[in-house]
Amino acid sequence: MIIGLDAASPPLIERWIDRLPNLRTLYQSGTHGTLLSIVPPSSVPAWQCFATGKNPAKIGVWGFLSIGPDRRLRHGKTTEEIGCLWDTCGKAGLRVGVFNIPGTYPPYPVNGFMVSGFPTPPGKDWAYPKDLMKRLDQTVDGYEIDVPLTKPSEMRGGEEAYLAQVERLHTKSLESAKLLLEWFKPDLFFMTLQGIDMVQHDFSRYMDRPESEYSNVVRDWYIRLDQAVGELREFTTPETYLLALSDHGSMPITTSFHVNEYLKAQGILKVKNRSEKKSREIYTPLRKMILKTLPPNAIKAVYRLTPDRIAHKLTVSAQHERTLTRLVDSIDWSNTKAFSTGGPQAAIYINSTNYNAGSLQNPELRAELVENLETMLGELTHPSTGERIRAVYHRREDTFQGPYAMEAPDLAVELFGKDEKIHINITLGSGEIWTFAPHLSSEHVREGFWCMTGPGVPKNLRLDASILDLAPTLQKMLRLEVSQDVDGKILTQLLGQAIVIHAED
Repeated sequence: MIIGLDAASPPLIERWIDRLPNLRTLYQSGTHGTLLSIVPPSSVPAWQCFATGKNPAKIGVWGFLSIGPDRRLRHGKTTEEIGCLWDTCGKAGLRVGVFNIPGTYPPYPVNGFMVSGFPTPPGKDWAYPKDLMKRLDQTVDGYEIDVPLTKPSEMRGGEEAYLAQVERLHTKSLESAKLLLEWFKPDLFFMTLQGIDMVQHDFSRYMDRPESEYSNVVRDWYIRLDQAVGELREFTTPETYLLALSDHGSMPITTSFHVNEYLKAQGILKVKNRSEKKSREIYTPLRKMILKTLPPNAIKAVYRLTPDRIAHKLTVSAQHERTLTRLVDSIDWSNTKAFSTGGPQAAIYINSTNYNAGSLQNPELRAELVENLETMLGELTHPSTGERIRAVYHRREDTFQGPYAMEAPDLAVELFGKDEKIHINITLGSGEIWTFAPHLSSEHVREGFWCMTGPGVPKNLRLDASILDLAPTLQKMLRLEVSQDVDGKILTQLLGQAIVIHAED
């Protein structure tokens, strides 16, 4: 049984461990540690990289939505071809269940069942086998994959209404997971729960405000997810191996760095003439009006009853598409050396095609620009404190290896203040390089958690690992062939005493 707790953060687990009896028991009865996520530490591709043991350049998945050097939109999705653990196990004869893993739309045939995670377009099939949709719908009074309302500030009812949405989604997800375990009795079960990630993004800002009625929301949701782990453990036996993990961690943010405005100020990025005619964009203001005006249940009905083509344009995913499209359309490519598509790191791409007749295809000129970008970003100071900002660099050649490496950013940069991560904003037009009170109050970081128990797993052992290590380790435990091109290593400490299972057993 593999339980993903999206964005669960080691410092917060340790802070509240006495209130988390199930995770505390798993820590004491097995092996646990910090789990270092991939670059970028986003749910997609982190869950796909976990399930394959490979970095994004080997599976060609970069995010829910991404733009590469060709400036074309890419939708990240999971396919059988990338070789996820549930596919290799299914082919070996094990019955598998895949539930609510981000990026698994569209669902595809497995040796068992698959229920897609977010983002899933409104009105589309979200389960294999297809008749599972009707069965779950009827049993949980309407299955839900995500909440259409993503930020309290955008919706009628604010924080209270948002928390009610998260509560309903969590309750239906947990109930569905338990039903699927009863109905299918899979040999391997993979699932995630999203509650911690949802509340951290919006309620981390209240954690150090004891006077606020929301000061304990994040803590209380860690307790809720710990209780969920306890309920799912009821479906295990003494012979069950149970792995709990997060795809990344989380850190507070109070400051936004407008990376493309900065590149513009440095003369690295140029925008088109402002006098050019702009097309009128109606869906972003329409979405804001709907969210702010209608109650949550009415909004659900709008998404359900509106034609798929229109409903999709009202989703968060479509809003992000429009942001990236506007960015690409606003840049003067013949005079731009580099641009950023943002993300948990400032993913920066060098314009090696259009600028100066493609001169930046010259390896020496490209390397010089990358070095200059690192120098400039490394000299940033925090606009409030004046302290030097800590920059962490991830160069393409050092971070991404595989057939899709040329789709990777030339440079990904994480920026940190003293006790916070700096949020990356990619929009152009404001002229501001720094702003405060970003729309989110936490950002993803690479440090997640993991713990595992089962027959022979060393007890109370602290073992830090990479998220890429888990798939090859589990394959080894199942006596399955481990692909030669995995990037993770086998955690031999788990194999010393653990009972090795043969897939045919």
